[in-house]
Amino acid sequence: MPRDLTIDHIGANGDGIALDEGQTYFVPFSAPGDTLTADVGEARGQGYMTKIQEISVPSPLRVEPECKHFGTCGGCSLQHLEANFIADWKRQRIVDCFSMSGITGIKIHPTISSPAHSRRRVEFVASKRKKGVMIGYHVRRSHQVFDVGDCPLIHPSLFALIKPLRSAFPSLMPRNSSARITATATDNGPDVLITAENELSLEVRQILADFAAQNSLARIAWRQKPNDIPEVISAIKPASVQLGDIPVMLAPGGFLQATTAGEEALVAIATEALQNCSTVVDLFAGCGSFTFPLSRSSKVHAVEGDEELISALQRSANKNILPISTEARDLFRRPLFSTELKGYDGLLFDPPRAGAKAQVEEIAESSVATIVAISCDPVTFSRDISYLVSAGYEVEFIQPVDQFLWSPHVEMIAVLHKL
Repeated sequence: MPRDLTIDHIGANGDGIALDEGQTYFVPFSAPGDTLTADVGEARGQGYMTKIQEISVPSPLRVEPECKHFGTCGGCSLQHLEANFIADWKRQRIVDCFSMSGITGIKIHPTISSPAHSRRRVEFVASKRKKGVMIGYHVRRSHQVFDVGDCPLIHPSLFALIKPLRSAFPSLMPRNSSARITATATDNGPDVLITAENELSLEVRQILADFAAQNSLARIAWRQKPNDIPEVISAIKPASVQLGDIPVMLAPGGFLQATTAGEEALVAIATEALQNCSTVVDLFAGCGSFTFPLSRSSKVHAVEGDEELISALQRSANKNILPISTEARDLFRRPLFSTELKGYDGLLFDPPRAGAKAQVEEIAESSVATIVAISCDPVTFSRDISYLVSAGYEVEFIQPVDQFLWSPHVEMIAVLHKL
């Protein structure tokens, strides 16, 4: 049923929010100030999903989307909005989440945004059908895959892989099957990890090795299931990146900060905050994005649950003769206890979106003087920081860093000191 609406604001998921006669309407791809007619659909939470039928008065915040797939692709929801508005909106999300956690008056700096074409890690979906293989992304709110022909988000070296992948994959996949292709831009070319259930024959291995050579890949690897250890098919050059000034080998499919610009901004803040600390513990260390830069001024103990990641980190540390020790440990099930944190005067933690509730409770009981906290979820971040504040830590500032251009997501880093 059509309904005339005026968009009030953008909600946490990136949809426009209209309030009319006591009802809430979620309007994807709308902008604050839009006057529009929308078809009202199914209920969602405390409101109703809608679809824009016609915009009668467009908001001045609207811009022309940069991607021809905008509206179809499930990856971007804010590409129709002006860049400064998006940056301010993401900062305000953090302000609002902290306010709901009972914390106000914190210094939150303006958002630092990464540029277009800078995402250095991407996951393509491959789907084989009767007419061939589609390589692309999921359609918005669907498991359907579409062939991607444009993506202003990702690094050009990754976008350049799409056509060759589309040509190579028909001989790699059985009909009606799917695969996931994780591609990372390294200093020596793309690093590609394929996750697909079919067995690797000698012929498939040769096709993959030839593909790596023909497309200047650093490495190509394969696994059947997401939790399997990848098998390297061809390693032509080191799949390494500079972390600080240290060349570090990545594990196949290993986590890496989404953009170089975003990583540099985060690292600069973390190293400055912890530069006078003699011993630092880096929790949820991943591939060592912060471990290596921090090791230039401090002894660093890196803790990470992924054994392959932490082994690669230690090998790089040993090769470069750095004061780094490592530990493979699931910090969700077995956090470092407050007694184990004795002797550290600096701490950094960068957990997944779920946050680090159990670990933060132990940190709160510790005497660590300076903490750097990083997150990509304002809700869990505000929860974790509020717990530290209640335990006697003071927030010096928070810096939003947008590595997820045109999506509702935002990274943030906070510096805290023990009172």
